[in-house]
Amino acid sequence: MELAIYFSNLKRLEQMDDALRYIDTKNISTYLFGTIFSMNPNLYDYSINLSSLTWLRSVQDAGYDFSRLYFGQEFCQNLIPSPDELEQAYYISMQLGWNFTYVTNGYLTEEGHDKIRANIEKMKEIRANLEIVVNDWGTLNIIHNEYPQLMGHMVLGRVLNKQTRLNLFSHAGQMPPVHMASIDTPEKDIRFAQLNAFRDISLSNPDYLREVKNWGFTSVDLDMTPQAVSRPDDGWGLFLGYYFPWNFIAAARNCPTAGVLEPQRTFIMTDKPCGRACQQYNCSKHMLQFEQAVLQRGTTLFCCSEDFIDQYFSGKIPYERLIYEPYIPL
Repeated sequence: MELAIYFSNLKRLEQMDDALRYIDTKNISTYLFGTIFSMNPNLYDYSINLSSLTWLRSVQDAGYDFSRLYFGQEFCQNLIPSPDELEQAYYISMQLGWNFTYVTNGYLTEEGHDKIRANIEKMKEIRANLEIVVNDWGTLNIIHNEYPQLMGHMVLGRVLNKQTRLNLFSHAGQMPPVHMASIDTPEKDIRFAQLNAFRDISLSNPDYLREVKNWGFTSVDLDMTPQAVSRPDDGWGLFLGYYFPWNFIAAARNCPTAGVLEPQRTFIMTDKPCGRACQQYNCSKHMLQFEQAVLQRGTTLFCCSEDFIDQYFSGKIPYERLIYEPYIPL
C-alpha cells in the first residue's frame, strides 16, 4: 500500500511538521480538552486532526511511510494554487524523495480552466514527473486535446465519482427506520440490505468503466463510507485510493462563507473579488438529522469518516493507496 499526504495550499504544506506532531490527549489540560472536544462543529476539525493521527500511527507502525504528496485544490477555483506555488510544492516533494500528484478542481469556469492550463504548463516546463487528479470533465477535455502525454497518469477524482457518502442507517439497539408491522425479515438482514443498497458506484456500470479506461484513467480516488463499495476481484483494473479522515459531501460555486463579508449582496457571493473568508472563519451549524457531524467550509460540506473506518484499517477492505488529510482540504 502507498501512503500519501494531501495539502490544499502551500501555507498548509509548510506546516507539515506541526500537522504530523502527535499529541497524547492525556497531556492536554482539562480546560483545553473540554474546548477542543466540545460538540461545537466549528471546533470539530481540531479534535479530528488530533484523533486521526492515532489511526495514522497504526499504519506507520505496520511499516508504511509517506511516499507521495497530493497538492492542489478540489473545490474552489478562487483557491487554485499559482504556478509558482505548485512548483514549490513539487520541489518540496522531490526533496523528501516523494512522488507528486497535482489535484485539480471540480466545478470550473473557463477562468478556472485557464488556471489549470497554466499549472500544467509549469509542470511541463520543469519536466515534472506528474500524476494528475481530474475532478472536472472540462479539465479532461483539455488534457486530451493539449496534453495527451498525461493520459495513463490520471486519477479519477472523488468529485467526479458518484458515491453515496452520507446515509442514515439503523444500528443495533436502535429502532429500525421502517415500520416493522407485518415484516418478518430478520433485523440483521434489514441492516445488511441497507448497506448493500448503497455499495454500487458509477464504476459499477460496465459501460462507464470501459469509457473511464479509454479516457486514460489508471486510478480512482474515493471517500470512506460505512457501506464501502462493491469492488470486483480484479479491482475494476484500476488503482484505488481512499481519503482519510475528511469526506467530501457536496460543493457548489456559491460560497456562503465568503458571503458573510458581503451583506450588501444578501450574503450571496458568486463573483469576484473573493476575500477568502474560508481561510479565516469557520461557519458550521449543527445538522441534527445526520449521524455524523457535517461541517461547512467555504463552498463545501465535509464530514469525518472516523466512526466507521476500522474496516478500512483492519485489512478487511482492500485498496492500494491511503491519502491522509491532516487538515480539511480547503
